[in-house]
Amino acid sequence: MNSPRFALLAAVMVGAYCPAADPAPRSMPRQPAPVSVSSANYASTPLDELRRLEAAQMQANPATPPLQPLAKPQRYVFMPGDLYETDLTYEQLCARLDEVLARKGYVNATDPQGRVIDPDNVDLILRVHGGERPWLNPTVRTDQLSWRDGLVPRTRGRSLTTLGGDVVWNSRTGGNDAALGAAAANENAPGFRFGSTPATPAGGAPEYAGGALLQSQTMAPSGLYDATREYYMIVVDAFKHADLMTQGKDAKRQWTTFVAAPRQRGQKFSDVLETMLRVATPYFGENTAGLQMYNDARASVRIRDLEVLESDVKTGDRK
Repeated sequence: MNSPRFALLAAVMVGAYCPAADPAPRSMPRQPAPVSVSSANYASTPLDELRRLEAAQMQANPATPPLQPLAKPQRYVFMPGDLYETDLTYEQLCARLDEVLARKGYVNATDPQGRVIDPDNVDLILRVHGGERPWLNPTVRTDQLSWRDGLVPRTRGRSLTTLGGDVVWNSRTGGNDAALGAAAANENAPGFRFGSTPATPAGGAPEYAGGALLQSQTMAPSGLYDATREYYMIVVDAFKHADLMTQGKDAKRQWTTFVAAPRQRGQKFSDVLETMLRVATPYFGENTAGLQMYNDARASVRIRDLEVLESDVKTGDRK
């Protein structure tokens, strides 16, 4: 038997979702890191309102919202989602998430050995996705919100476009931009038919991908990146523990928070982890209106060399 319901029951009764681990290394970024946050509380917000919020204009360096702890703490247990290559372990990522979630009033229901304390009173299962992977639009989803859909939604009918075997593209995850651009150019070329000579824009490169002009992997006016690129990401999906026990894969998520940073050359996940979590902390479990993009010095901590201002100072000499 290999269902999420069985796995959850087994983990709650006998095991750990995320055992205690050595803390993640706390490297500081060498320069201000562009970090984006997108978050949606599905449980408390009508779907049409969520879609309006998600489609809102990107907010560049907005004022940091005040931290608003929950009126009543909620006990949670971590569970791994889609994990990608990184210099951090899943346990190290969970350990750091544990600290920032506590500031919002989310309380880990496991002990230092990873055993679930009082499983009957666990409120949430927090599914954690993390690591480095190609992505296009680092925003939360407003459809296909059940447990069965992970970081990337399951293919349903024609909702995703397959380009060349297993190359898949959609408006959030991106994919093979060149293939999609060529397909779009061919489809729109006068007199095009399957089997004819492919049409390519001037310069021999695809010009469009999903209706968006492909220029370079730089910030587009909308605040999104205009081509699929490598991101470091942390995505937390919250589900009611009771819903997962009764509904299994059909359980609906309560909220999702998606924090991302485009990978810079020579940079590791651990280099930007602290920045990502610091920026994201007020947003866990909340709604954002548009992508919240921080790319100024507030998103980074710089440590300067120590400087001796005075020497041999005696008590009472300082004025």
